[in-house]
Amino acid sequence: MLGSLKLTVAAALRRIATRVRLARCKAPLRRFGTDLHVGSRPRLWAPESIEIGDHCYLGHEVVIETNCRIGRFVIMANRVALVGRRDHDFRAPGVPVRFGHWVGSLKSPSPFRGEGVEIDEDVWVGFGAVLLSGVRIGRGAIVAAGSVVKNDVPPYTIVGGNPAVPIGRRFKTEEEIARHERMVAGGTYRSSEKGFDHWKVQPGPP
Repeated sequence: MLGSLKLTVAAALRRIATRVRLARCKAPLRRFGTDLHVGSRPRLWAPESIEIGDHCYLGHEVVIETNCRIGRFVIMANRVALVGRRDHDFRAPGVPVRFGHWVGSLKSPSPFRGEGVEIDEDVWVGFGAVLLSGVRIGRGAIVAAGSVVKNDVPPYTIVGGNPAVPIGRRFKTEEEIARHERMVAGGTYRSSEKGFDHWKVQPGPP
């Protein structure tokens, strides 16, 4: 009984912590879905917008420093970073890079202010991966730990390395992908801060 009570209290505190961390997000436009988890010590900032869909998990020390749109059912492991590749202008003659034009300037807006990262549904971004602005991670893709992604990732492709390149496929055939998507579309899913054994995972019919 006491153990169950402790688990319930701990889960409630984790839910509160997620809400507090999202409230500290610094972006003019912020849209957050339901059933989210945000780990400790995140950095959430963007010049224009941060959008996170339903049923997403952001691990500890995740850094978002560019506009982003994150779809449903996305896992971002610990220390994943979404960063702007053109945050500082280092090509202006006579200007040290430390004083180069910054993408977040309101006084003189950068032409790259609207760039960002798009992550479609059902994506897993592994530990310590870096995604540069201007890329789109296709639905169902997997980004291996430690990767640096500078180009778009096709749907259901597994990429790894620096720069990240395709190293595999999540499913072998288009038929498997179609079956998977039908089951996800018709399924019911809900996480719990009490842990995996308390999640609701009910795939729909194939």
